[in-house]
This record gives sequence, C-alpha cells and structure tokens, in this order.
Amino acid sequence: MGAKRSTVAAGVLAIIAATAGCSSGGSGRTPSGYVRGDAKVLTVAYPKDWRRGPDGDAALSVQAPRQTATLSVITELGERGRPEMLEATIEAASMMNARNYHRTGSKPIKVAGAKDALRVDFTFSGFRGTGAPGQAADVGVIGGDGTMHVVRLIWRRGGLKDDVVDDVIDSIRVR
Repeated sequence: MGAKRSTVAAGVLAIIAATAGCSSGGSGRTPSGYVRGDAKVLTVAYPKDWRRGPDGDAALSVQAPRQTATLSVITELGERGRPEMLEATIEAASMMNARNYHRTGSKPIKVAGAKDALRVDFTFSGFRGTGAPGQAADVGVIGGDGTMHVVRLIWRRGGLKDDVVDDVIDSIRVR
C-alpha cells in the first residue's frame, strides 16, 4: 500500500511540475543565459545572443540571430488602461498589421508589478515581409500608474522554442 501511495504522489508531483513549466507569467526573474533589457517602466529578459532589433519606435527592440524572432516593447499606449480594454487594444494592432491574422489563444496572466496583464497568441503569414508563416505572443500590461504597455514577441513559425517564449513572458516586470 505504501509503494502505491508514493507512486500516486510522484505522479501528482510530476503533473504539478509540468504545469508549472507552462508560463503564464509572473516571476519577473532573469533566466540563466538571458540578459535584462530596459524599456522605461518595463523590463524584460531575452537570450544573451540577441542583438538590437529593427523597431526604432519601440522602447526596446531586440532580435534573435538570423532574424528568426523579434522582441519589442511599446510603452504608454493611450491615457489610462482598464482590464477590459487590454484585449481589444492588443488585438486591434495585431489585426491591422498581420496578414491572415488568426488568434490562437488569450488568457489573463500575472506580470510582476502590474495591475493587470493579458497574453494573446496568434499566427499570421508573411513573417518579416517573406511568405513564411509567423507566430506571436502579445502581452498587454497595465502598469502601476494605469498606463497600458505591450510586449510583443514574434517569430518564424518553428523558429523559437516554447521554453524561450515562456521564459521571456515570465521575465516581464513593471517597476
């Protein structure tokens, strides 16, 4: 009977550990092998081999080697944000700028120091002006002062591991 209980307990712990690995954000920590970038009121970590990105209008823009992924932080969207505005604000920009936009998921997440946050995942076509399919995760954040911000991670479909996406999202922190 004791061996059966320990097997069941080990199974339960394995399930908890597996679900804990699926990031919904919140720790604000910098994973090993990552560096932290500053974007005014937000900071976010990204792999240390990423370099300055193409989005000069963003508070922070970095890209992966061979330009297979880009991380941009757009700060201070509008006056004051309300939780019910996050999804519409994030999705409107994505729909207007991404050809063949298709939302694949949306969920409230925790972001260290934020009043509210929402993650919206989507696919699109024409990654970086090519015919290649793309994926993205946009995180809308309402900072401590009530201002909305967006952290956008886009990548060529299949060009970025899920754990990198989760690590970047989990690292977001509002000051």
